[in-house]
This record gives sequence, C-alpha cells and structure tokens, in this order.
Amino acid sequence: MSVDNGTKIGYALGGGAARGLSHIGVLKVLEEYKISPDIIAGTSMGAVIGALYAGGLKASDIEHLVLQVSWKRLVLPTDIMLPLGGLTQGKRVISLLKSILGDLRFSQLKYDFACVTTDIINGEQVVLRDGSLIDAVRASISIPGIFAPVMIDEKYLVDGGLVNEVPVSVCRVIGAEYVIGVNVLPEPSKIMCNPKKGRHYPACELIRLGENRDKNKLTVVSNLHGYSLRSRLDNIEHNMEAILLDHQPKKQRKTLKSADSLRMGKAKRLQVKVPSLIDVLTQSLIIAEYRVAMDNLKDADIVISPQVEDIGFWQFTKAAQAIAAGEKAARYVLQQSKLASVLSQS
Repeated sequence: MSVDNGTKIGYALGGGAARGLSHIGVLKVLEEYKISPDIIAGTSMGAVIGALYAGGLKASDIEHLVLQVSWKRLVLPTDIMLPLGGLTQGKRVISLLKSILGDLRFSQLKYDFACVTTDIINGEQVVLRDGSLIDAVRASISIPGIFAPVMIDEKYLVDGGLVNEVPVSVCRVIGAEYVIGVNVLPEPSKIMCNPKKGRHYPACELIRLGENRDKNKLTVVSNLHGYSLRSRLDNIEHNMEAILLDHQPKKQRKTLKSADSLRMGKAKRLQVKVPSLIDVLTQSLIIAEYRVAMDNLKDADIVISPQVEDIGFWQFTKAAQAIAAGEKAARYVLQQSKLASVLSQS
C-alpha cells in the first residue's frame, strides 16, 4: 500500500482506566519509528493521555509524570457529591491535569485533538474539539456512577466509552487518512480465565486448547459456542448413562455409578462452578465495552492491543507494567507492518 507524503495520520486511543496507561508505551514506540500524528482522538483514559500528548508532552514526559503520581490518593472519592450524581466530582484529577496543562484550550494544542463523550440524557456521542481542554477530558473520564456528569453546552456528559470505545471513526471524520487504533480492553475470556484469579471454569479448558493449537496468534477468542455444543453432548451422554443404569441390576448399577464418579469427579466439580456476583457484573460491562471496541477497530489501518489482562481496572499502581505492555505490543505490530515504515516517511 503506497502512501504519499503529507498523509494525515490519526491516533485513536481507547478507554480502559488503569489499562489505558499502556497508551504511553505505544506512543514511545511510535516515536521511535518517527511516526507523528496529525490528529488524536481519545476516549476516557485515552482522552487523558491524548490531551497530554496533544499538549506537547513527549511520551517519556508523560511516563515520568504517571510514575510519580500517588494514584491511591488521587482516585479515592474524597469529594463526594450530595445529592449523588456520582461518588466523586473528580476534583483531584482536575487539579492534576491543570497543574500539567494549565488552562489550555483546544486551539492551543500541538495536534488536532478530539475528546469523545456521551450525552447521558439521549445516549448520543458528543465530540468536543473546542473550549476548555480540562472540562472536556473531565467529561470523557466520567464513568457513570463513579464520577459525576459534566455539564457542557447544556448537555450532561459522561464517559465516551459508552458509545465509542476506540474512536477510529472520529479520526476519520476529522480528516485522518490512516488511523492507528489502540485498544486496551482485554478479551473477556482472558479476564475470567486468568490463572492469577485462582478460579477455573469449564469453558477455560477449550480456550487453552485453542491457545495450544496456535501459539503465534496475538489473541485467542473464547469458543463459547463450541463449549455450548460440548455441554449438550455431555448432557446427552449423561442421560444415556442414566437410561442404561435403570436397566441394570442394582448391584451392577452401584458399581457403574462408583466408576463414573471416579472418572468424572473433577469435571463435575468444574460444572458446578458459578461466577460470583461481582464477576458477573464486571464481566457484563467488559463484554459490552469489548464488543464496542472491536466494532470501532474495523476501520483502523493498524490495530495495537497491549496484553493488559493482569492489570485491574483501578490498579494504577501497575503503571510501569502497563507502559511496558504497550511498548511490547506496539513494537511487535509495527515490526510486522509494512505500512508503519511508509507512515514514518510521510
């Protein structure tokens, strides 16, 4: 694919709370490849990192900042709102951003920047490209129920991830001809089947089988449909055994049941494993967000997805790990992409 000099390059930085710090590592590697954006669009944490970068900071500068921040103090909901529009107004986050960016407005940024938010009243996407940068970022990170909505132009705005998790389309609308999309949301299966959680579910076995078949794949999709079929086959087998047992003498039936228990004991324990309430609620959000992100990325020219499943939503203290994951993923993708070498010359 040929690219003429002067091609407009867009960075679409997705949301993901602490996992979003991996954007910094991605930006570091893009700088190494001498790729520079003309347009940046960010959602939630992608909006935070995007705003800092569009404001003129290098990736290494942003890295230094986040590694010095006292995250535990920053994210504690000390400024609780009454009546509750959210747990916190996010004053500490605003103070931090102001200490770095001052009172910058969009017109003063180094790169064309767009901040993606959601109108909580009508559910529509609202893209902010002028006015106060701090207010826009504050709106984009307003996770419903955690941060109170921000009123801008008579609209109550919250986290943009509800409608556009990785804003590739926004980069396109603004004028980007080639877009690098950065997704920091792990596949849902990698969250639930993470060995570090100390839990295990039957479907995880099929996922691991898929990984063993092709270890060179960057991602492995959970074969939930396959597991559904396997479950049905297991049920058929179980029902057939029950029918046969009914026709066996009592003594022989007892012997067969004992042998079956020894053979299937472990599998039966796995089958009764049920996700906890917290798992169900958090996984429901992850599934919805991940599906939005995958749809958003269909129109990206390059997709970078750091492996950040070991980093929890609020684990900002794992900033160094997140940044390293971003570097690793970006370096791998750019080494494989012929387009990257062309973009670096544009």
